Amino acid sequence: MADKSKIGKEYPPFTWEVEKGKIKELVQAIGDKNPIFQDREAATAAGYKDIVASPTYITVPMNWSNQLMGMIKDLQINFLKVLHGEEGYEYFGEIHPGDILTGKAKVADIQTKSGKTGEMDLIKIEINYTNQEGKPVLKANSLIVERK
Repeated sequence: MADKSKIGKEYPPFTWEVEKGKIKELVQAIGDKNPIFQDREAATAAGYKDIVASPTYITVPMNWSNQLMGMIKDLQINFLKVLHGEEGYEYFGEIHPGDILTGKAKVADIQTKSGKTGEMDLIKIEINYTNQEGKPVLKANSLIVERK
């Protein structure tokens, strides 16, 4: 059961260097053939300075950095009862290979709801990302569902 005393808790920032290979791996895995994600010439022709990270790329640093697993443990969530609820993104700037992203995560809310299979906790996580210049580039919102 999620620890509701952690609502509002902010976690230490984490950094991630954006790699061209990870951008390519993701778009290949999801079948996105848009050339701006893999071909520098196509990206610059479309007005970008380099290839650009795909819209859902930000899941890569969160998963590969182990931040999410650390938060799940800290919140005392039973990982075996976790469902992915939803993701939402608000973009403020482009993300390119070589960018150094800093993410700052916090527990925005925890609510208990009743569903068809019983009670569940809905844990809202908010992560704000800045680039190496300190400029905001993205806000990610995740909903983790823990079945009881």
